[in-house]
Amino acid sequence: MSKQDADSLTPAMRQWRETKDAYPDTILFFRMGDFYEMFYEDAKVCAELCNLTLTSRSKGDNPVPMAGVPHHACERYLKELIGLGQKVAICDQLEDHATAKGVVKRGVTRVVTPGTVLEDSCLQSHSNNFLAAVMMDAKESGLACVDLSTGEFFVSVLDPETLGDELERLSPAETLVPHAAYAEGKPLNQALQYRAVGVVTKRDDYFFDHRLSESFLKEQFGVLTLDGFGLTGATCAIGAAGAALEYIKETQPQTGLKHISSLRRVERSEHLILDRTTQRNLELTHPLMEGNRGNTLLGVLDRTRTGPGGRLLKNWLLRPLAAVAPIQERQAAVFELMENHSPRAELRELLGGVADMERIMARVITARANARDLSALVNSIRMLPGIAQLGRDFSAPLLSQLSAGIDLLEDVAEIIERALVEEPPVILREGRMIREGFNAELDELRAIAHGGKDWMARFQATEQERSGIPSLKIGFNKVFGYYLEITNVHKDKVPENYERKQTLVNAERYITPELKEYESKVLGAEERIFSLEYELFVELREAVAQQVERVQQAARALAALDVLAALADVASARGYVMPELHAGLETRILKGRHPVLETLLPEGQFIDNDIIFDPDSSRVAIITGPNMAGKSTYIRQAALLTIMAHMGAAIPAESALVGLTDRIFTRVGAADDLARGQSTFMVEMSETANILNNATERSLVILDEVGRGTSTFDGVSLAWAITEYLHKVVGARTLFATHYHELAELGTVLERAANYNVAVRDWGGEVIFLRKIQPGSCDRSYGIQVARLAGLPPGVVERATEILTGLEGQATERDWSYLERGEVLRAAAREVQLDLFAPRKVDAGELLTEIATIDTDRLSPLEAHQRLQDIVAKAKAGI
Repeated sequence: MSKQDADSLTPAMRQWRETKDAYPDTILFFRMGDFYEMFYEDAKVCAELCNLTLTSRSKGDNPVPMAGVPHHACERYLKELIGLGQKVAICDQLEDHATAKGVVKRGVTRVVTPGTVLEDSCLQSHSNNFLAAVMMDAKESGLACVDLSTGEFFVSVLDPETLGDELERLSPAETLVPHAAYAEGKPLNQALQYRAVGVVTKRDDYFFDHRLSESFLKEQFGVLTLDGFGLTGATCAIGAAGAALEYIKETQPQTGLKHISSLRRVERSEHLILDRTTQRNLELTHPLMEGNRGNTLLGVLDRTRTGPGGRLLKNWLLRPLAAVAPIQERQAAVFELMENHSPRAELRELLGGVADMERIMARVITARANARDLSALVNSIRMLPGIAQLGRDFSAPLLSQLSAGIDLLEDVAEIIERALVEEPPVILREGRMIREGFNAELDELRAIAHGGKDWMARFQATEQERSGIPSLKIGFNKVFGYYLEITNVHKDKVPENYERKQTLVNAERYITPELKEYESKVLGAEERIFSLEYELFVELREAVAQQVERVQQAARALAALDVLAALADVASARGYVMPELHAGLETRILKGRHPVLETLLPEGQFIDNDIIFDPDSSRVAIITGPNMAGKSTYIRQAALLTIMAHMGAAIPAESALVGLTDRIFTRVGAADDLARGQSTFMVEMSETANILNNATERSLVILDEVGRGTSTFDGVSLAWAITEYLHKVVGARTLFATHYHELAELGTVLERAANYNVAVRDWGGEVIFLRKIQPGSCDRSYGIQVARLAGLPPGVVERATEILTGLEGQATERDWSYLERGEVLRAAAREVQLDLFAPRKVDAGELLTEIATIDTDRLSPLEAHQRLQDIVAKAKAGI
């Protein structure tokens, strides 16, 4: 905009221009009367994204694009824009236009961004809405996360390579980064590439300065040192935490941050670590394919009755515990709730009457709570005595501890109930919120307003009698106020003191000095009622805001009780058992079931299986069998049951002993990553490398068809070497599902490896999957039978069978007769060489010498080949 154009702006548009200059990276919602207006580029963007009508206002030869939304529908459009990653600055009128001198004073009351939104319609009740801030140096990275809608605030100190995994787990809606450090090619940029970090907001580097941040954090929490938060020397974490709070303060200029009352440091070592690949492959919270959330472990377990409970359950699922004592504490609570159906049902019913107290208090603190919010808070508080009493009746220490931590908040409920009517309206400026008897001035004004209606009725009756006009009536509109309406039939009877105000087709409207005098009194009372009720509500809201920490503490205790009761409820309904957790490496789950798949099949149709890890004999399990037989289901099942056990939950099994686990790794499926320029096989090898470099003997490793993305010999060689490394070097508990039947040799040559296969039956050429895991290996893939089941044309299936028969015949009936003796030796040498898994217990030279004794002149090709196989078999056996 040129200076000439700027000088020609109206006062209101100059105000808009100044505000827009202060918030250039946002869409500016500029309040003008009953609408929020957008101008210039903001109008074009909103019109396109929200399907608004783009209009213009005339300004010489340069019309100004504009679009608007009704102020009462603002939340709907905020949801659309925030969902598309936009940021919106809300510029409100700060004074009444009726009393304003000159242009109405306006100012930005808040900036709504994906990470700072508070509107319920923009939030998911069972998921946190995190704003993250990250900072990284050469040695470590600091991550801060705050949920403005609940007040939750924590930091982590991480290795740079694990930062991305933690962000993937948290899935923040918005991530703050230092501008310079996020430049292309910098380590921070690379760490956040292709991660679930939401909208990335670049901030000036000084916001992340740890000295400035430390000062800000001390001020926020009223402390002299951050040592009590475990942040001594954690400069990156301090810098990130300060940047996050400063950003919230900047986007909420009209309110404080009182509900962000504590900060905690989260240590990864305290939890079972699930990297982003594992979270995705196991479908913990989101299905791999777009579909029903119920087809996830979270969907199965989430029987919570409250929003805070749902969010906490998700946190427990993605961050299971990694120490025996706290797991057992949760287990004791869940088990007691499992065993006591009636008290559990009563507890869950009471919890169902509790609103999202955390988010209500966030709206209270930020001055966005309405009377319905406070009414919902009261209704929730009335549930607390019953919940606390039920908790005290249980013997599990965790249940008793949580119940004792519930502040009954009776005084908070009392001040709200004393002020508000039972069912207050949503809109604050329309009155009818404050209870009679709460404020003397309000009661007096109401008497005038209500008495005015009686007075009008009496005045109408008096005028009808005085004038002799029975049809005379009193009306009201916003233009003329109160008036007397007389039909033309009686216009000759109109008293002299009536002043004509409006002529209609069949009637005339009049006013009198007496009527206008009382109108002024009544309307003045009604207007004052609205303003006084709003003032009284604001005072009430501020009084409730002073109790934020008490309400938050109660809400968090309720959330934990809700999660424990939900886990007990699903366990009771589905016949789960409580596993025994121990610090050793042995895992023995008998008749385990896949917690998700069994809910999708008719009852009783899922086939259970044992999962055995013996540190001395079966630390590595090699599972062979055809496609569709259930190998992948089985290995994923092992991981899901391990996660549930570390959450403190019961699991679907007959009995279970589970060894403590530090990390779960998965390498399953096949997908390329074109954005990173990685082929399917490159992704496979990168994920495998991560496992081999980071797994420990306490880890659980799930491998599905590793090595299939390259040639057979390369793939078999890699799969063999990877399995050996996991067995000999890492020692991790490993489940390896594979089609490489050659790997079954490992079960015989590695002392802590065991072979398993999925039982199938070939019945009349049809393959029947029994879904049962049994000891031993499988020597067939049944690929053609599976292809037939998949619907390949019969001609393709028949031709494939012919080709397979020919290939198998070549392998067993090789024609040696046309070969010279030297060629026979070379062919035999290749035969031995390609058997990669023959243990070299005899000298290779001696082996070849013995092969050379095969008389190819006297023996048939089949007999010669059989003789070769006998020699190789002896070599394998070391005879």
